[in-house]
Amino acid sequence: MKTIIIDSNNLIHKISEIKRLFSESAESAQLTLIESVKSKVNKNFKLIFVFDGFGNIKRNNVEYSGKKTADEVIKKYIEDNYKKNSLTIVSSDAEIQRLAKICGCEVKKSEDFWKELNPFTTKGKNINQLLYKEGEKPDRISKKELEEFKKYFT
Repeated sequence: MKTIIIDSNNLIHKISEIKRLFSESAESAQLTLIESVKSKVNKNFKLIFVFDGFGNIKRNNVEYSGKKTADEVIKKYIEDNYKKNSLTIVSSDAEIQRLAKICGCEVKKSEDFWKELNPFTTKGKNINQLLYKEGEKPDRISKKELEEFKKYFT
């Protein structure tokens, strides 16, 4: 089974919506990240979310670094498991990336991983703005078109 280890605070700070939420409530941002990633990653992958410090989320795929840094926990996990498991490391931290590459792990920058999970980000546009070129689709229908529509669909 392939394991994906996520430098979770690093990823949170690459996603503007979750980063904003993090400034209000770290735990809400963490839960949002966990659920967002879990809903988009194949169920055949084991996910491990590593957060800095202490926290209240009690799940078997969530680890808090406690008095250590998340980077230290991730590095230790890589060193202890790279020979046994197929690991993918998600972090934009250069030091973690270097160690992961040396150990033969697959490495993804946090922002690239998020883009892979969300290939159709809308950047504030609604679906019509994405589907139609400007001027191609009218803003509204005319009174005549509305009357004709009503004739057929009421």
